[in-house]
Amino acid sequence: MRRSPELLALMVFAAVPAFAQHPRWSAQLPPASRNGLHAIVLDPDLQGAARADLGDIRLLDSAGAQVPYVLRTAQRPQGPERFEAFDLLRNEVLGHRTEVEIERPADQLIDELHVWIKPIQAEKRVRITGSDDRDSWYMVKDEHLALQGARGDPPHQVLLLRIPRSDYRYLRLTFNDSITAPMNVLGVGRFVPAGSPQPVYAAAQQLPFSRSDSARHTVLRFALPRSLLVERMTIETEDTLPFLRQVQLVRRHTVAAASSRHGNQSRIEHLGTYTIEPGNGARFETRAERLDTFELWIDNGDDRPLCIGAVNAQCQERLLLARLDAGVAYRLNVGDAGLEPPRYDMEAFAADLPVPIDTLATGPLKAMALPESAGPSINPSAWWVWAGIIALMAGMAWIAVRLLRTEDW
Repeated sequence: MRRSPELLALMVFAAVPAFAQHPRWSAQLPPASRNGLHAIVLDPDLQGAARADLGDIRLLDSAGAQVPYVLRTAQRPQGPERFEAFDLLRNEVLGHRTEVEIERPADQLIDELHVWIKPIQAEKRVRITGSDDRDSWYMVKDEHLALQGARGDPPHQVLLLRIPRSDYRYLRLTFNDSITAPMNVLGVGRFVPAGSPQPVYAAAQQLPFSRSDSARHTVLRFALPRSLLVERMTIETEDTLPFLRQVQLVRRHTVAAASSRHGNQSRIEHLGTYTIEPGNGARFETRAERLDTFELWIDNGDDRPLCIGAVNAQCQERLLLARLDAGVAYRLNVGDAGLEPPRYDMEAFAADLPVPIDTLATGPLKAMALPESAGPSINPSAWWVWAGIIALMAGMAWIAVRLLRTEDW
């Protein structure tokens, strides 16, 4: 009987042990109170435990099934807001209701409206319908209580209306005046930031450190229990005089020596040089680094060392946008080095997602127990293991070639 080369190749690779990967960390989410799109704020510890590309993050439901998500970096508008009014086609009081009609800007889809009003102390219910010809009107959002707020500088009193993302050319807002008198609507539009949005940083974490001073330098040494994603650092000083110092961020690696008599060796990796000065707590921003054992080298020149009270680290706030069901237990798993980044259809339609109905924070990060079959009992990184695997593969390949040359075997 002749065996195909494909079968022999399968025999060869079946002889090589597989080193399975499994998530190392997990964090529970609080239950959602309503069905719909939610924003999930990723804890800094979870970001630090994840891979650099965050491609190992998986959102799972109570049955262990993946839940699609979109990953976003949180941003906040800077500077005062300005009111962009939509074309107001009609603003009329009719008995026990007020009807306002607007035309949607041709280049925008609408998921939120700001109704600028004269200040009132009353609750208003509103129904929103849509049309493409102003003759036939269709329901967009049934009568609901409009939320009041203040936007802009100086503050304007507004009603905040969130609606399903709509492409109707015209929208009609019908306010219920059966209980309270009509209100004075000054305009309908949106408040938009005057400046470009800036990244939002998570709460600062104070880092424990040891310190040593030499003739010209101060070295701060950090040894964290697990990796922390760092994108901004702040050195809090108690100095009252102005200063201007250079700081180097250095990471130390412990490398196993080629022979046991030399022992382990420490290698230094320079990650960046920054300038600190008074103001903003001597803050500097770094490229995204996952750090556990590292140092800060402060060049004091001929000046005295700084009086340092604390060192804080921050990372940018990142969100997962996902559709959750009320009452379902969800969790986030991270730390699987072998996972490919997920591919969800949801990413292609991210620009059309509505405003999240709620924001959830992840629970504390907990280590996951690996199953007994999670991996081999030997260390897969040892050189002699891989040498044996390569030798086994070479031997199996040689046997396969010999067998293929024979007519029957």
